[in-house]
Amino acid sequence: SSGINAEYGDLEIKGVFIKPTICIRLISVTKNLGFILDSSLKLDPQIKKLKASCCHTMRNIAKMKQFLSEKQMQIIVQSLVFSTLDYCNSLYYGANNSVIKQLQVLQNRACRIIKGLKKRESVEDHMKDLHWLRIPERIEFKILLITFKAIIGQAPKYLTDLLQFNSNGSRDVSLYCPVNLSAKAFATCAPRLWNDLPSDVKKSGSIEVFKSRLKAHLFRKSYNLY
Repeated sequence: SSGINAEYGDLEIKGVFIKPTICIRLISVTKNLGFILDSSLKLDPQIKKLKASCCHTMRNIAKMKQFLSEKQMQIIVQSLVFSTLDYCNSLYYGANNSVIKQLQVLQNRACRIIKGLKKRESVEDHMKDLHWLRIPERIEFKILLITFKAIIGQAPKYLTDLLQFNSNGSRDVSLYCPVNLSAKAFATCAPRLWNDLPSDVKKSGSIEVFKSRLKAHLFRKSYNLY
């Protein structure tokens, strides 16, 4: 003990010992599958990284605009920008308005690049023309697609086990929504979103049909077209 003190001095260990020789180090920010998580779950480090990546990509795409058609620009933006914007986006569910607004600004900028709009021009009609879901609905789309796959047995068992029908297991019957869990938990948000879906969407016979009906439903919701 005295030898250790002499060698290392006052050593401060920020962690929790689960055994005398095993310590779990505590850190404020970590990364899992490329998604940055902070200790307060405000997602600021993740959003900062995401904005830098998307803005860099969009600047490069904008330089090619004179050589490409609008359709080609759309394909490139959806391939290179949206793949980043949508990555693990179900984790943004329930995030504060500041996070959602920053994500929406990125999507709006992508629309302006494709359509050649000025910074202050409205993008809503152009987003409709591109048939894009807005950020909140893109997040819901991802969660509901995972939910549908879990219901039909095409999702990992650890997700399927979190869902339970209120009665006979028909897809048109509501899912049980626990009240003792966080609103952000999959076991809570998935049933809540599923139960709000129209019956024809829930009764879809395949994943492709479900995706088509779900997007149509969320598109109307996104732009208040009901």
